[in-house]
Amino acid sequence: PPPPYIKYFHPPLFIIFLPHNHTPPRRSKKYFLAVHAACGVKSTFLHNSGSSLLKCLSTKYISMKQTILFLLTCLLVADLNGQDLKITPAEVKQTFKVNISDPSLSLEVYSSIENLSTKDTLKLKWKRRELDRPSAWLTQVCDGVECFIPIVSSNIDPALGLNAPFILPPKAKVGFIFYVLPNQVAGNGKFAINFSSVSKPDSILTSMNFDVTVQNLTTNTNDLDFAANVQVFPNPASDYFNLSYTEGIEQIVVQNQIGVVVRVYLAESGQRYSLGGLPDGMYYLTLINQSRQKKVIKLVKRAQRP
Repeated sequence: PPPPYIKYFHPPLFIIFLPHNHTPPRRSKKYFLAVHAACGVKSTFLHNSGSSLLKCLSTKYISMKQTILFLLTCLLVADLNGQDLKITPAEVKQTFKVNISDPSLSLEVYSSIENLSTKDTLKLKWKRRELDRPSAWLTQVCDGVECFIPIVSSNIDPALGLNAPFILPPKAKVGFIFYVLPNQVAGNGKFAINFSSVSKPDSILTSMNFDVTVQNLTTNTNDLDFAANVQVFPNPASDYFNLSYTEGIEQIVVQNQIGVVVRVYLAESGQRYSLGGLPDGMYYLTLINQSRQKKVIKLVKRAQRP
């Protein structure tokens, strides 16, 4: 059967098999106390290439009640060390056709991370990895709380004196923005943001992966007039908003007052864009065209009055 499961080798010895990604912390005092309380045994971790083994040696025979309690304890620990995070999308591949003559050009790609647990608040470390990129490119990360300058590759970096754990409450979902600054150079880059728990920073739980291509596109007159007369209505809005026209608009990014991305839409003619579930307040709509030029419009969300 798939692990975790118990196999008896001899009455005073049994082993529980756990998949490698469910290995409990080796030095977890709380875990070993739970094991000892469950079956009154001396325990140790062993490892092989395919799984982790928790071997328990007992000086006495183990009752059925103790065995069941021990099994439940191990299953609980395996569950707590399982995958509680969801990345959407986990793989982002995007091509930008832009006028790269602008030295301040900043390109954005988006992903989000969600805590699937209903009770556990997660304290996470993220680390940006630049797997391959043109030497002139710079990148930076906004993690829904702060936007970090390119020199910062992680939210926890002792060398920079930085210790800002990313807190993800139960059932919370937070958008990440990955910025590419091409510095007037076209090309392709591959990047990742790896996530781990603060308590086990070297054990990667999940990753966001970005494959970004930048192609040069000469600016034309239409780009200069991009979204010059577009209107957002109704404004204030309660449940949705519309655009007066969408010609030349590729994407609509909705951000709250502190810059957190709360919605991303593909622009479509005649489309209503939902604001359902968002609290009342001021929002910023960033309209983006194919050349990655932007126009920002303020939108107020206000509940309908009876």
